[in-house]
Amino acid sequence: MNPTIQPETVVRLSPLVRRITQNNPGLMTGPGTNTYLVGNDRLFILDPGEDTPEHFEAIRAAVGRTPVSGIAPTHAHPDHWPLAPRLAQALGAETYGFKPLNGYEPRRLVADGAVLRDGDWTLRALHTPGHLSDHLSYFLVEERALFSGDHVMAWSTSVISHPDGSLTSYLASLERLLAMELGRMYPAHGELIEDGRARVQELIAHRQMRTAQVREALAAGPRTVSALVERIYAGVDRRLYPAARQSVLAHLDALVASGEVRIVPDTPDDRYVLESPSGG
Repeated sequence: MNPTIQPETVVRLSPLVRRITQNNPGLMTGPGTNTYLVGNDRLFILDPGEDTPEHFEAIRAAVGRTPVSGIAPTHAHPDHWPLAPRLAQALGAETYGFKPLNGYEPRRLVADGAVLRDGDWTLRALHTPGHLSDHLSYFLVEERALFSGDHVMAWSTSVISHPDGSLTSYLASLERLLAMELGRMYPAHGELIEDGRARVQELIAHRQMRTAQVREALAAGPRTVSALVERIYAGVDRRLYPAARQSVLAHLDALVASGEVRIVPDTPDDRYVLESPSGG
């Protein structure tokens, strides 16, 4: 079952998981930011979203009088964390996160592998950097399900947020998930993913394709990032080009680090040169 997303509406996804999708749809958020309420007798809130009165009241109404153990954005992008401090104060809960970043100051730091447990749920934190360096996913032990934040989504691929994000870290984080026995995933945007493993494999293949496209484009000669974006993302909505530029830069960084590509400094846009067209 994969219920249709309705903004600011509580949807029961499993015995332990409810979803409230914030009314903030857009090019980068899809249908909106998914806020998850985990548990029944005691709650843990994931990805509280942007600080809007409508979403604040929707979450408070869903919580009711149930105690809240903690509130955790998966990462410090502005469609995930700004409501956390106000919500924590109103509900008497602590905020959680991997580290301070982008204005978000979690009251409690969560290390990779940390286990959070209360009432009828157990969450194990997984540091899954790549999209952003502080990104945490949370494994719900009782369901063998993963709250995957922006690391794995069904509606779109993830932007590698340059310069804080890293393609190398992103791929390593995806490979880590493949080593787990995963069922469904609850992403921060879009519908739930019933076959998490298959989706992870799709994302790895997509990034390998993009790397091949960058190599192919550079094989014809030096190119700027802007020229690469125009070539690789031809036909894509140009409003997505700033995000595409970040991902292309992440692919170039990885190729430079591996020695396959070198930078030719230039003004106003550096050029990139393929050292080995064969990729060897």
